[in-house]
Amino acid sequence: MRAVYAVSVIAAVLVFVLAAVWLFVGVAGLTGTLPGNRWVGVRTKETIASKDAWTLAHRVAAPGFLGGALALILGGLLSLFATGGVFYALGGLVLGLLAVSVVSGVAIRAAQTVPAPDDAAGGCSSDCCSGDTAGTAPEQSCAAEAGEPAAECGESSCGSCALSGMCLPETQAGSGQAR
Repeated sequence: MRAVYAVSVIAAVLVFVLAAVWLFVGVAGLTGTLPGNRWVGVRTKETIASKDAWTLAHRVAAPGFLGGALALILGGLLSLFATGGVFYALGGLVLGLLAVSVVSGVAIRAAQTVPAPDDAAGGCSSDCCSGDTAGTAPEQSCAAEAGEPAAECGESSCGSCALSGMCLPETQAGSGQAR
C-alpha cells in the first residue's frame, strides 16, 4: 500500500511542477510579458515570426494554459488525498494537455493574422549596407551590387551584403602596411 501511495506522491509532484510552468506561461502571456524564448510557450514559425505575433498568440493561449494548470493542480491534489490517486494525476494531465493543445491551435491562427514585419536588416535591398542613405540615390546606396564592392567601405556596420570582408585594408606584400 505504501508503494502505491509513493507513486501517487511522485505523480502529484510531477503534475505540480508542470502546473507551475503553465501558470507562469499563462500569467506572463496574459500580461504580455512572456519573453520570446526557446523553452516555454507556443513555439511555431507563426508565433516566432515577430514580437507582435508572439505577444498576441500568448495572450490568446493564456486562458488555456491557466485552465490546464488548474486541471493539473486538481489532479495532483486528488492524487495525494484520494484512493487510486495516480489515476487522478493522469486524468489532470490529460485534461491539461487537451486544454493547452486546443488553445495553442487557436493561438497559432491568431498569430497568422499578424502582418509579417518589414525586413529592416535584410542586406542591400534594404539599404543596410549604405548606412544612412538619406539623400542618397538608390543606385548609389548599394554600389556592391553594381560591381563596386568596396565603394562604401567605412560607411556601414551591417556586413550582410557583398561588402562582407571587402572593407579590410589591403597589405603590401612583405611590408605589412595598408595601402
